[in-house]
Amino acid sequence: MAGTVTISIEIELGWGVHDLPKRSHLSDDGRRERQYLRKLLSKADECGVPITFDIVGHLLLESCDGSHAGAYPTGWFDADPGTDGEADGLFYGPDMAEAVLDADGGHELSTHTFSHVLCDRVSDDLVETELRRSAELHAELGESFSSFVPPRHYRPDNEVLRRNGVRVARYAKVKESPTVAHRFKQLTLGPHPEWEPRVEDGVLETYCTTYPSLTARTLPAGGADVFPGYRAFPLAARKLAHGRYLRRATGRSIESGTPLHLWCHLYDLSNEHQWEVLEGYLEFLADVPDDALSVETMESLAETRLEPA
Repeated sequence: MAGTVTISIEIELGWGVHDLPKRSHLSDDGRRERQYLRKLLSKADECGVPITFDIVGHLLLESCDGSHAGAYPTGWFDADPGTDGEADGLFYGPDMAEAVLDADGGHELSTHTFSHVLCDRVSDDLVETELRRSAELHAELGESFSSFVPPRHYRPDNEVLRRNGVRVARYAKVKESPTVAHRFKQLTLGPHPEWEPRVEDGVLETYCTTYPSLTARTLPAGGADVFPGYRAFPLAARKLAHGRYLRRATGRSIESGTPLHLWCHLYDLSNEHQWEVLEGYLEFLADVPDDALSVETMESLAETRLEPA
């Protein structure tokens, strides 16, 4: 039985935490994240692995004045520098979108809202405002989007998505862990949960874990260090364990036919420890026969499972 794997990566930079105080996991200007995006695109193209990149719409702006129309919560744009990409690379990144679209691997540029709003904590009208503004910016790149990833897994009403051209959304599901030991095993050895995608209100829902699964929680995420408890285990062993986790999850999809969705933030993979494991996984995918495994973007996953729009 053939398997299916989808990889989605969130490009949000400063917008991912603009309403939070902590930013230590990010580089100061987004330079490190851009470096690893280039490495990722080069390797994915070499290995024939298409990826869905879900990008915060504000990053598509060359510049702005820091003020944006809409019924936003008070202070929502306080962190917006109101400058441009040269001055504040964490808040403007059209170059990143262009790199994705210029690559040869058939990658998809999806939407992660315009300003990283938490969709079930704001009105449907504001979610629609965000989608429309993002659609305008995608159109300026000569593109449209048909897939959606909600910030921090706060899902919106599918009807709002559907009437704004979204055909597929990535939603997180929780796999309960009865004990701390079980949780540690789940994160390091797996098995990765299996969830069959399904259509709800005209939108294909593809499911992922609440925690990044393409990268390892036991390794540094960007510039942030790992939870101290993980340091008791040798670094090489932690890398080896995650490589096995990814290959095992892929093997289960091939055996069961249940699509696998792996995800992370761009910053998660932006260090050499995570990159070493991910590079090996992309090479692994390149070696799996096409009749055994199909690597699908979110957009192409919808094309195979929904009626034509």
